[in-house]
Amino acid sequence: MTGFLAHSLEENASTLAAYLPNDKLFAAKNLDGTNLRKLLKGLGGELTRVDQIFQSVWDGTNILETTDPNYMAAWEGAVGIPNTYFTETTSLTIEERRQQVLIQLRSLGVLTEQDFIDLAALLGITITIEHAIDYATFPMIFPIILLDRASQARFIMIVNAPASLNPFIFPMTFPITFSSTESNILETLFNILKPANTQIIFNYIS
Repeated sequence: MTGFLAHSLEENASTLAAYLPNDKLFAAKNLDGTNLRKLLKGLGGELTRVDQIFQSVWDGTNILETTDPNYMAAWEGAVGIPNTYFTETTSLTIEERRQQVLIQLRSLGVLTEQDFIDLAALLGITITIEHAIDYATFPMIFPIILLDRASQARFIMIVNAPASLNPFIFPMTFPITFSSTESNILETLFNILKPANTQIIFNYIS
């Protein structure tokens, strides 16, 4: 993406000077210290100020490059952050906030199996997705899925994710702490984005 680059005061003064005739009357237009050049710099200063405003807006609205906290907050507000899975904003670095915005933007178009895989990759998580029908027929493999009829399997998605995301799966390391499990960011995000008639089973594997 080609960026907008604000012109310097000298550049704007020279641009204004280029509109003046090249004769003896205006010979001082390019000579520093002359009254005419000072006048051109005075006029060029306002052009430079406007240029800098345009550059600030251009840089700020580019989510891939902005480092301005105010524009980052505007981006977060536009995509609905904070929310149930991205609860922190100002306590994070600009890069971490940028990543959250990009993930939120990417999640707006999640439709296919590959979309879910790509979204997890943005979170830094490698997953695979399998179909429930592969687990609901003999010989059965873990996780075992019991269904009333095979047609139900069409609406069940098995997400194989790293075991590090869920400390409450076997084999557990000692000492074992029994606690209520809270959904991790992957589960929370996927359950919000999945089609209403789809069930997701998260299979945490080593």
